Amino acid sequence: MSAAVKAVGVLAATVHVLDPEERVPIVLTVGTEVTDPAIAEQITNPACWEGEPPPRAKAPRKTT
Repeated sequence: MSAAVKAVGVLAATVHVLDPEERVPIVLTVGTEVTDPAIAEQITNPACWEGEPPPRAKAPRKTT
């Protein structure tokens, strides 16, 4: 039995992103449930999401 994958968010606009593994362009259309956090991070415009945009992962701190 496979575990259900929870959607990060649902798109309110069509977006163009890169597949995180193959690095090829993909087009996601309105109503698509985004389940991959690596794809969600590429969608930076909050207007592209239905409701609230998903939380952003914190960037690693740079040390000197």
